[in-house]
Amino acid sequence: MPRSTPAPWRSVDRRTATLAALTLVAFGAAALARVLVDATTASIGSSTRYVAVPAAQWDAFDTANVIAGVGACCAGTGVLLFGATLVVAVRRHRAARLPRLLAAVTLTMAVGAVLAGIAAGAQDDFAAAAGWTILRTALAGLAAASLPALCLAALRTRAARLR
Repeated sequence: MPRSTPAPWRSVDRRTATLAALTLVAFGAAALARVLVDATTASIGSSTRYVAVPAAQWDAFDTANVIAGVGACCAGTGVLLFGATLVVAVRRHRAARLPRLLAAVTLTMAVGAVLAGIAAGAQDDFAAAAGWTILRTALAGLAAASLPALCLAALRTRAARLR
């Protein structure tokens, strides 16, 4: 008589893996947009940045602005997907140390965002300050996106202790 073999237990379910892959794709697209903006504006000298161009003409800065807008949307999507991935992972796993781990990672990202903001304020070069500001914004966004998963993990741990 044939027997069905039980499906092996997976440490990461398909939904979590799919959300994680989509998160990486969104952040990859945002990073690619950043590189494309740098490549688009690299050929233009700083003296031409402030030249008045007729409104009907499309130039490299218009292209860079469109690419930067798409990149910002991809980064925002990546942050939202990151938060959703964490929530799905917390719902799946009932590890007792998970709230502490999430709290430590969230606190590290928040402190990193503060330090990046301080470093951005100390820069004299605009490009360096912009880089630190992007890092600050990314870390603050990821820390904020991880808060729902942190709260869910803490509530689950508290409910388990009360039983």
